[in-house]
Amino acid sequence: MARQGLPRTPGAAPAQPPAPVQENEQPQQAAEPVAATPAPAASGGVRRGLPRTGATQAAAGQAPAQQAASAAAEQAEQPAEPVSAPLAAASGRRGLPRPGAASTPAAAESAPAAPIAPAPEQAQVPAAPQPAAAKTQAQPAAKPSAAPAKPAPSAPGALAKLWATARGKTLLLAVGLLVLLGAAVLAARWLVSLDSVQSFLARYPGETHLPEGAPVGLPAWMGWQHFFNIFLMVLIIRSGWQVRTQRRPPASWTAKFGKNPKKISINLWFHQFLDILWLVNGAVFVILLLTTGQWMRVVPTSWEVFPNALSAALQYLSLDWPTENGWVNYNSLQVLAYFATIFLAAPLAAITGFRMSGAWPTRAEKLSRAYPIEVARAIHLPVMFYFVAFIVVHVALVFSTGALRNLNHMYAARDAVNWTGFWIFFASLLVIVGGWFAARPILLAPLASLFGKVGR
Repeated sequence: MARQGLPRTPGAAPAQPPAPVQENEQPQQAAEPVAATPAPAASGGVRRGLPRTGATQAAAGQAPAQQAASAAAEQAEQPAEPVSAPLAAASGRRGLPRPGAASTPAAAESAPAAPIAPAPEQAQVPAAPQPAAAKTQAQPAAKPSAAPAKPAPSAPGALAKLWATARGKTLLLAVGLLVLLGAAVLAARWLVSLDSVQSFLARYPGETHLPEGAPVGLPAWMGWQHFFNIFLMVLIIRSGWQVRTQRRPPASWTAKFGKNPKKISINLWFHQFLDILWLVNGAVFVILLLTTGQWMRVVPTSWEVFPNALSAALQYLSLDWPTENGWVNYNSLQVLAYFATIFLAAPLAAITGFRMSGAWPTRAEKLSRAYPIEVARAIHLPVMFYFVAFIVVHVALVFSTGALRNLNHMYAARDAVNWTGFWIFFASLLVIVGGWFAARPILLAPLASLFGKVGR
């Protein structure tokens, strides 16, 4: 053990040494670590009393090194056990000074304190939070993404919302058509004001002369043919559009004849049934047209029909319409329109419809390769749109160029301005509307059962 001090008077009993301090002894209640300098361990051989003469400086120089080595050894042996300075050693008696050595304690206090190794708890305590700026500098810069982020889709506008509905599409198309017609009218009126265009209109008034022996007037059979044709055309267009847009047919139909009859929808059967009636009516019309000489009114007989048709189109667009005399002769634009409808559009509709129907011979492989069904479908729908456009323009011109007189020509077979033709037309219009609403599966099923088997 180290010496604890000298007696106060000669012959007195030496002072009792303090109780020994265990190295691993922990304070009973230590809320916070003690900042006082711990006493050096006894095993280090450090003297606790006053230094001898001339040994103060040496002890002061050796103490820090010995204490640091002792603290490092303790941390290596017990890393998980907290080490703190004993309170008993800090409060122990260090002895009395010798006579004439009053300044020795002050010198001992002025000696540099030995460094204290940090306790394990203090070493494990996380570092104090750094300032925000320091953290930002310490973190590495984020890597740029491989692809830029897609912008969020913008909300659809009013026109997009309107176009998304069927009524909206119809409205927008109608407005666009009116805008185009307005632009065409303005362009035509500017053209007819030019001197060169006026001389062209004077040379080609809009109609060509009929051949000698051409009939005058319209016979009664043509009025009946006109009614049957428009009645069947309206129902054909309606049933054809139903076939194209239907998802689940309301009923099916199977023919009674044939080895392997195909099952089709009742709407398709009705469409094909109307096609047969329309072809029969068209064949009768063409035969009567050729035998009575009426073909000369709708078949071009001179190349001058083309410049006259252009003249008639300019007059229509400029709202200065040509003089109508349909009882005697059609203008050249009407002649070309009737010729295209009777001898071009109608045969195309019949040929393409026959290719898509079940009557087409499936065993004729060479014929099927020469006339693919895809070609027929690509032609059939535009032909239907042509018929729709022709009906709309035809009806508009009939009512805008003298409705009473034109309706008498078409339905009453007379050249007069009265209401006879109008009432016949009105009655035929009621029949067409009634046929439109009557063409339903509940009424079509009894008719279809006469030619085949109707089922689900």
